[in-house]
Amino acid sequence: MKAIGIFRGFPGLGRVVAGLDIFNELQKLTDLEAAVYTYMQGSELDLSYNFQFRTVKSIKDISSIGIIPVSKSGEAIINDIEIFNPDFVLIDGEPLLLTTIKLRFPKLKVVALLNPFDIENPSNQLSSQLFFRDCYSKADISIVHGLWKVKKPQTFQNSFYSINTFIRKEVKEITPDSNSNKIACMLGGGTVNSGELFFENTILISQFVIGLASIQPQLLFEIYCGCETVFSRVNNLVNGNTNVKLHKHIHKPSEIYNSAKAVISRAGRNSISELLSINMLQFYFYWM
Repeated sequence: MKAIGIFRGFPGLGRVVAGLDIFNELQKLTDLEAAVYTYMQGSELDLSYNFQFRTVKSIKDISSIGIIPVSKSGEAIINDIEIFNPDFVLIDGEPLLLTTIKLRFPKLKVVALLNPFDIENPSNQLSSQLFFRDCYSKADISIVHGLWKVKKPQTFQNSFYSINTFIRKEVKEITPDSNSNKIACMLGGGTVNSGELFFENTILISQFVIGLASIQPQLLFEIYCGCETVFSRVNNLVNGNTNVKLHKHIHKPSEIYNSAKAVISRAGRNSISELLSINMLQFYFYWM
């Protein structure tokens, strides 16, 4: 069996990790041959999975809602689909490319992984909501996974499922250590291609954690920055705190959660759901 995955790589990894884990489990059960397209933050995961990673490197070919289908990169992906001839495409966060794939290959099975906000998002004006729904309705199978359930829109004529958030298998095998002195702080990966206010709020969370460390010297606070830009700013705020340790790059959940007493996280639906599943979330900042 052959499949292609196309996962939006910004502002964080929420659109990437679920799809990769689905492919990972399928590969264990079948002879799955998978090619994965992602970019920005998503490209940092290519060493963790046994797939062909094909990174979209041209930023000018990426819009605020994903890869532009009529760009050089978008057309290259369409050509690769024709050559690779997959049994299905798994796509997350790419409404424009999803629409184009169904136009070009109407018989190809397309599975859309969606966030509840892709279906109902009060922060978007009605015209934007209708646009996204129309794009995603073209998928053969729509799987909406998140912290709450949504109803199937009338415009969705194909299979539609609203379920709990996908939890990566490796997370389920983690056992928290209540006797540890380690507090893990995840600032998330959602600072790539994000607004200035969002970035500055991320820095404020790090300041909160560093301040907490100064009054809890018996605890070790490990801050996971997610990208070099955040790391550079936070590193200037540590001020010699010996019980604060910074990490520059993305880590596996087992590396973050194991041997930790608690977690402070600026989190999306995936991190919140994973931490709740192992009863480890103490304080979170939710972002849409």
